[in-house]
Amino acid sequence: MKIKDIKYEEYLRDSPIPPPPRILGKHWGVTKGKMPFPILKIITDEGIEGYSLSYKVIPKPVIDKIKRIIIGVDPFNREWIWQEFATLHAWGRIYGEYGRETLGDLAAVDIALWDIAGKALGLPIYKLLGGYRDKIRIYASSYRLPTPGDYAEEALSCKEQGITAYKLHVDSDIAIDACRAVRKAVGDDMTLMLDGGTGNSREQALRVGRVLEELNFYWFEQPLSDDDIEGLVRLREKLTVPICATECVAGGMFSIPEYLLRGACDMVRCDSLISGGITPCKKIADMCDAFGVLCEIHLAGQIPNLHVECAIRNCTFHEMFWPEVRNYGLKEYPVLDDEGYLHVPQKPGLGVEIDWESLGKPIASY
Repeated sequence: MKIKDIKYEEYLRDSPIPPPPRILGKHWGVTKGKMPFPILKIITDEGIEGYSLSYKVIPKPVIDKIKRIIIGVDPFNREWIWQEFATLHAWGRIYGEYGRETLGDLAAVDIALWDIAGKALGLPIYKLLGGYRDKIRIYASSYRLPTPGDYAEEALSCKEQGITAYKLHVDSDIAIDACRAVRKAVGDDMTLMLDGGTGNSREQALRVGRVLEELNFYWFEQPLSDDDIEGLVRLREKLTVPICATECVAGGMFSIPEYLLRGACDMVRCDSLISGGITPCKKIADMCDAFGVLCEIHLAGQIPNLHVECAIRNCTFHEMFWPEVRNYGLKEYPVLDDEGYLHVPQKPGLGVEIDWESLGKPIASY
């Protein structure tokens, strides 16, 4: 089997970011309630097609370069392809031809190749990776809400629906009050996490961390910029609440060893879209497993991430936007049961089917 062609199409879909978009909305490229929905298709000479669904827009010159590199290559040579693009990314960070976003380009290729492999072999991706389970607990991941009471109300609503864990995304000015309000509302038997809430200030991170210890939070995510490794090391030495970091490291997989060796965090973060694909996510998870560290995966690559999570031991949750987002252009979605578990698709490859009719006409195609 050989790679015959690559097609890229870009659609518009409803944005999962509620108004006003604020900083997060701008990051996602939200315009008037819409955001890009790119689809990369890799076509083989045996008629099997692999897909990657993303938020990462890939320019035509990049697609042209991808074609020059991988057309004619065996799609099962995922490791060679991934290493080839990882080298380009590394050189780009030095010379500027490619930036950090190249990892998103690589991710789209890698995910589509795993989809091809699963379809060719008649197995879901998590089975190819070495299946560990077929479902995983979710935590509801909040948007930024106006008041502490709003967080408390939402967390309690999640608990009443069978969701057993909740994470706050909150600005630093109300972080402590919001965390206290949520714990008071849901009681002691719900797992809680905090993402941010410090403004990247070491002093504020320590203050918030002390409160999280008191409230028995499960983790404290991105209390400081991931670039501040020394600050993370010192913060972890002073706190007992587990520190979760590395979501935004520029070097992707190759940056993780320093955090593990220096003890900069208790839990490592990665994502199939942000880190460069399913291949590096599995590598990162295995690296963490060797150190006895949890690898808690981010939510951007929803379906690919679910397959990785169900193929590894050292991940406890799947992150899900709340209210739940169901506008990814699919005909069916993974099942979320009434006990708060998300079930991985059992069909070959990614195990999902694109609802082309709902997407309408592409705004770009090359």
